[in-house]
Amino acid sequence: MMNLIPVLAFFQEGAAGAVEHAESGAAEAGHAEVPWLVEQFNHLLGGPVLAIERIVLPPIYGLFGAHWTEPAQGALIIPTHVVMAIICFIIAVALVLGLRGNLSIDKPSKGQQLLEMIIEMIRDLLDQVIGPYGRRYLPMIGSMAVFILIGNLMGLVPGLDAPTKYINVTGALGLTSFLYYFSTGFRQQGLGYLRHFTGGLTGAWLPMGLMIFVIELLSNFVRPVTLSVRLFVNMFADHEIATTFLRLAPWLIPIFTIVLGLFVSLVQTFIFVMLSMVYLSETVPHEEHDVEEHGAGHSETVEAHA
Repeated sequence: MMNLIPVLAFFQEGAAGAVEHAESGAAEAGHAEVPWLVEQFNHLLGGPVLAIERIVLPPIYGLFGAHWTEPAQGALIIPTHVVMAIICFIIAVALVLGLRGNLSIDKPSKGQQLLEMIIEMIRDLLDQVIGPYGRRYLPMIGSMAVFILIGNLMGLVPGLDAPTKYINVTGALGLTSFLYYFSTGFRQQGLGYLRHFTGGLTGAWLPMGLMIFVIELLSNFVRPVTLSVRLFVNMFADHEIATTFLRLAPWLIPIFTIVLGLFVSLVQTFIFVMLSMVYLSETVPHEEHDVEEHGAGHSETVEAHA
């Protein structure tokens, strides 16, 4: 995963400096104390992974004029953020499958009811932000919400680490969100999706439309950076605050840090998912918005006569 900090520095030099400082602190912390699970992953799978990297990575680096170098002796072959992201994925899949259990309409289990409640909450958000057509994005948005929330909460569990406090993971999430909504726009509207970037200006206003096109395009390409850096900085800051409190008062029950961690985890998940929904709302064809408005008007008429 390419480092996003140089890109951010081009647009906002001050913020980039803060992120670089945070990232270097994360690296130092990683060297000081490697989670036991990460050590076991590297002990069991480090050799095979390194063998694959020796075959796959040199040609890929060569395409960009770079040279791949092997990890130093004693360094982690599989980085901490990769191991934690894999664990997060396993937990998410196991949790969803466990809550689902044996699906039943007549006698749903408590796990099924909880899962249905979560799905309903995400579906309602999609309806509010995008409209009825937003429900087609439920699998993607729901998967991102579950992964990010579990990844955030992992930082509260002893022996685990939050994968979302690493820029590589949040960068991948931001890039995934960007590629998904960008490709969705072209899939739904074809090349007509490009009109969205001109503000609809044509004719004599075309030069102005072209200027807006360039600005909107740059704005869209910055979105994955802002999405990833926002999540990374907040989760890293939450981790550092919790660590500082525990060092100052290790004899106290860390209720404050747990409550703060829960709050930050929920808020950052909501912000990331909500922004992704807003970006997806821009890809809905205008005729679908018209259908939505017509359907809403028809529903109001029916309710008035009922």
